[in-house]
Amino acid sequence: MSNLKSLNQERASFALEKVKNIDSEEKNKYATTAKKIPAMITTNGLIPTLAFLKSKKESESVYNTINEWLNQKGYNKNSQNNDALESLLSCDFSTLRLATMEAMAFANWLKRMVEIEMKEENTDE
Repeated sequence: MSNLKSLNQERASFALEKVKNIDSEEKNKYATTAKKIPAMITTNGLIPTLAFLKSKKESESVYNTINEWLNQKGYNKNSQNNDALESLLSCDFSTLRLATMEAMAFANWLKRMVEIEMKEENTDE
């Protein structure tokens, strides 16, 4: 049996794993921020969204999740410390466009997984 997964399966699986590993006291802040990411990328673009996330203490864990995903997909090649923002600031337009599409697809899965986890937590109480 092959272990091949579609890219959507990889995104969903990674997002779910990250959401499940968030500390319970941080979950609400994480969820609030994660739900806004797709709209932020659409409205502002990927680089401004990443800069905003990285600049705020309460959204640092969401930044780290997206950064780790982009790193895993090879979009942090230009950075010495595997930082998506740093890498995307120096990449060409086509790479930025591909990274934006990937980040958007991942952000949509992250949003879905956060909604599922929050719903499950609310029904458990």
